[in-house]
Amino acid sequence: MELLQNDSFWETATILLGGVATLAIFSFLIKENPLYRFFEHLFIGIATGLSPVLILRDFFWPSILEPMLGLNKDRFPDGTLSEPYNALTLLYIVPMAIGLLYYFIYSRRYSWLAKIVIGISLGTSGALAVKGFFAEMIPQLVSSFKPLIVFSQDGTFELWSSFNNTLFICILILVTNYFFFTFGSNNQNNPESSSSVSRSFGSLSVKAAVLGRPLLMVCFGAFFGSTVMARQALLVERVQFLIDDWSMEIIKLFGFGG
Repeated sequence: MELLQNDSFWETATILLGGVATLAIFSFLIKENPLYRFFEHLFIGIATGLSPVLILRDFFWPSILEPMLGLNKDRFPDGTLSEPYNALTLLYIVPMAIGLLYYFIYSRRYSWLAKIVIGISLGTSGALAVKGFFAEMIPQLVSSFKPLIVFSQDGTFELWSSFNNTLFICILILVTNYFFFTFGSNNQNNPESSSSVSRSFGSLSVKAAVLGRPLLMVCFGAFFGSTVMARQALLVERVQFLIDDWSMEIIKLFGFGG
């Protein structure tokens, strides 16, 4: 009993179990095996069970139930509250009641009530997606308008800033041309139906599109490289855990090295 109340015992047990779980998950690199599947299902089960507990502890109780019940206010010795109770918090009952309609999906007779919640959720998600798109794209469009010639506040010409802005605009035009200005090839296939100016512009557009492709490849390569680096960081953390923490606990447990 005293052993179970010892913090060092639980810390050691956690490290040992964590090392075994890590090696079991990494065993998938060899082939899929029962040990990997067991720890995979164990992880999914723990994550599924932990999520509602965290939602209840970190969001539902402090942000909804405590304000509704007035438990987030300090009470003085004479019984008065530190601030008056806000009755508007009772309006939380309305969205909670609407959300509970989702459970009618298990009823054949009243399943149509769940469609109301699904419709509200889809409409809200769509609106938030559109809002997020404009909130992300509009600043990018505004920031793409850069001056080609940059002067400092004292009127001095800034060569490096001007070069950066010019290079940025050139890359932006080349990449945009690669996606949108593709009608030039059609004009070349039908020279009689297009003027010499449009044919020249189409030929220039096609040649410029050739330069837009490697620029896109550089961008995609940078994205892929950052993704690989993020995965490598997770791998390094696990390998470091196995080498530093788990191996030391194994040595202490079995008495390796005297």
